[in-house]
Amino acid sequence: MNNILQNIVSLFSQVQINIFDIQENYSEVIIKVSCPNGKIPSEDDFKKLLLEINSRDSIHISILEGQEIVDVFNSAHEGDFDSFINECKECLQNSPFDLRITIVKNNIKQIISVYYPDNFIKYLSDLSVIYFLEVITNSLNGNDYIIYEVQDESFISFSTNRIKFVAQGIQPTINKIDRDNLDKIKNLCHSDIISQFKFIPDDFYPLGNNIILNELFQRVTLFYCAIFLFDILNVNNNKLNYRLNGYRTISQDISISDINLSSYEIYYQIYTWVYEGGNIVDKIGLTRNILSLNFKQETLEIAGSTFDAIKSNYKIYQKENIKQYIEIRNKISEQLVNLQEKAEKIVESYVADYKRSFLAVVSFYISVIIIRVISKGDFTGGFTLEVSLLSIGFLLIFLLVMCYSRWEIKQQLERYEAIYQNMKTRYSDLLEESDIKRILNNDEDYDSNLEYIKKKERKYTELWIISLVVLLLITIVLFIVNNPKSIFSPINNITIKLIVLIKPILHAI
Repeated sequence: MNNILQNIVSLFSQVQINIFDIQENYSEVIIKVSCPNGKIPSEDDFKKLLLEINSRDSIHISILEGQEIVDVFNSAHEGDFDSFINECKECLQNSPFDLRITIVKNNIKQIISVYYPDNFIKYLSDLSVIYFLEVITNSLNGNDYIIYEVQDESFISFSTNRIKFVAQGIQPTINKIDRDNLDKIKNLCHSDIISQFKFIPDDFYPLGNNIILNELFQRVTLFYCAIFLFDILNVNNNKLNYRLNGYRTISQDISISDINLSSYEIYYQIYTWVYEGGNIVDKIGLTRNILSLNFKQETLEIAGSTFDAIKSNYKIYQKENIKQYIEIRNKISEQLVNLQEKAEKIVESYVADYKRSFLAVVSFYISVIIIRVISKGDFTGGFTLEVSLLSIGFLLIFLLVMCYSRWEIKQQLERYEAIYQNMKTRYSDLLEESDIKRILNNDEDYDSNLEYIKKKERKYTELWIISLVVLLLITIVLFIVNNPKSIFSPINNITIKLIVLIKPILHAI
C-alpha cells in the first residue's frame, strides 16, 4: 500500500522515477516530482489505482508546466478522466512537466488514514511539543479518542488510552478513562499547558511496541507527569521552564529534547500513585520533597529507587499520622466521657435540690408535731393558724426552689449543648466531617444524654409538684382537724342567721 503514489507516478512517466520526498501529516499526503518524459495512462489502470485510496479520502493530481497548472484531477468532485487527459495530453507527450499528487485525509467517525506510517511518525516526532499537542487536539476534535488507521494490514498496532495506531480493518478497543485528575490539579500545580491542552498523562502513556512511537509518547508522557507533579511548568520556544518546591527549591530552563526518557516509567508510576486516591495534598508534598533530592535538574532523570523511597516515606508519614489520629480519637473519647459525667451531674444537682428542699419542709412538719407531743402529750392543736400559714410559706419556698432549679437545669443544658457543638467544630480542622460523625456515633450518645437529662427533669418535676400538693393538702387537713371551732363556729352562726331570716317567709307562705 505504501507504493500507491509511486504507482500513480509510473502511470504518467515513461522512465522510472523514485520518490524520495513524501510528506504526510494528519490531514494530507503530498509529493511533487519532475517528469522528463511523460505518457498518457490508461483509464483502467488509473481507476484501479484510485481504488487503493480509502473511500473517506480524496486524491488531487495536478500537472504543472513550469509554475503554471495545466489541469487538476479531483476525485472528490467526481473528476472526468477523459477531460483531464485531453487537457494535459500535449504536455504529457511533448515536454517535461511536474506532477503533484495530494491525498486529502478526512476524519470520519474518529478515524484518519495513514498511508506512509514511517513518514507520518517522523512528522509527529519532528513537531515541537506544542504543535504535537495541537495536532492531537485537532484530530480528537472534542471526542474521547482518535484512530489512525494505517493502510497496511501488516502494520503492528500501537496505542495509548485515547490514541490508536492500527492496521487497516482492525477495530481497536476503546476504554473510557477517568479524567477527574484535571480537576484535582487545579490547586496543586500551575501550567498554561493544561488550560490550553486538557490532557492527562494517561492519554499518552504508550501501550504498544513501535520503537519510534514509543519514544515520542514516552517523552510526552513524562512531560505531562512533570506538569502534574511539579509546582510550575511551562513551555516557551520548545524550552521547558519548571519550578519544584521540596526540601530544595529548584527552578530550571531545559530543552525538551534533553529530557532523559529512561525515567518516564518511574514518573508515571509516581503520578498514578499520587492521584489514585487518599490525601493528594500530603502525597504530592512528600513526592516533591523526595524528587528534589533525587533527580538531575538538566534532564529530569531520577534514580530507579525514587518511587520506593516515596512510598516508604509515606508509610512513615502515615504511621506518625495514625499516632496523632489515635491521640485525637482518645481525646474525643475522654471529652465524651466528661460530657457523660456532666450530664449525670446536671441530673444529680436537680435531684439533690429536690431532696434538700423536701427534707427541709418535712423536717419542719415533723418538728411541729414533735414539739406539740412533748409539750402537750399529743399533736392536737399543733397546726394553729399561725403554724399553718408558716407551713404554706415553706411550701411556697419549696415551689420557688423548684422553679429556680428548673431554670438552672435549662441553663446547664444549653451550656452542655454548646460545649458539644464547640468540640465538633474544633476537631473539624483536624478530621473529616464523616470521620467525626463516625467517632461520635452520629451524635447518638449525645442525643441519648439529652433525652436522659430531660426525662429525669420531667420525672422529678412531677414528683416535686406531687409532693407540694400532698403537703399542702396535709397542712389544710391538719389545720381543719386542729381548729374545728374556728372553722365550724362561723359556719353555725351564718346558718342560724339564715334560718331566722327564712322562718317568717315560711310562715307567710
